[in-house]
Amino acid sequence: MLFCCVRSEDPMSQQHDSPPTVSREAVQRACSMEDDADTRLRMLLVLKVKYDGLGQNEAARELSAQSSWASTWVRRFEEGGIDGLRTRKSGGRPPETSPDVMARIGREVVTDQSGWTVKEVRELVREETGVTYSERHVLRLIHRWGARAVVPEKRLAHKAPLDERLAFKKARPGSSGTSQKGSR
Repeated sequence: MLFCCVRSEDPMSQQHDSPPTVSREAVQRACSMEDDADTRLRMLLVLKVKYDGLGQNEAARELSAQSSWASTWVRRFEEGGIDGLRTRKSGGRPPETSPDVMARIGREVVTDQSGWTVKEVRELVREETGVTYSERHVLRLIHRWGARAVVPEKRLAHKAPLDERLAFKKARPGSSGTSQKGSR
């Protein structure tokens, strides 16, 4: 199979140091209002490279980052402005079942007071949707629905009097069964 590259422009005619279309003040304002620390760091990089005239390598060194990181984010700023510096949500694998069906199953699991095991929920999901999820993923779904694990209460631990508990323990061979502290 043959692949060819078609270019619409001469690569030598592209300018890499074109003036930014976003003002310095806009980047500074966005940087001061940004909550995400990684995005703020990228905005500082852009301020140093585009507006302060530092080279990408030098700006990356000042920010304790690698030069490849700097070139990636400067390019993203050139292509997308300030929004290009924000972290994009990765798509991930699409769910195999519709959100409506999963919400219905979730309501059924959460509202039933008798409780469900992970295996029972997994089987219910398989019967309703035809999709078999791993037990770990079913556990994630259960947590997302707001259900919590019910752990049996230890009701009888340490309820017997101390003398009964000591009498129940096996005596060591050669001892009288009672402990004498300090005697040798």
